[in-house]
Amino acid sequence: MSKIKVGVEVQFGKYAFMVYNVCAKMTIFSKLAGIEVGVEIVPIKDLADEMSTGVSYFEQFVWDLKNRGVSNIDLPVLILGIAP
Repeated sequence: MSKIKVGVEVQFGKYAFMVYNVCAKMTIFSKLAGIEVGVEIVPIKDLADEMSTGVSYFEQFVWDLKNRGVSNIDLPVLILGIAP
């Protein structure tokens, strides 16, 4: 039985950091550390509204990734939104 290498990131920061985590950092870790899939945990809008300004949220992030399209360097990433 083979084990799947999973990269996990919890992000409560600004939007640019969320995009970087999935579109760059997980790709780098895939190449260097051999992760095969990723999990990105982010706040949903209701929770982000309770945080400091500029915090991105699940709904916007998922919309942006869907509309960005697919690249040949992408790996599967599960985006999980957490609530307050």
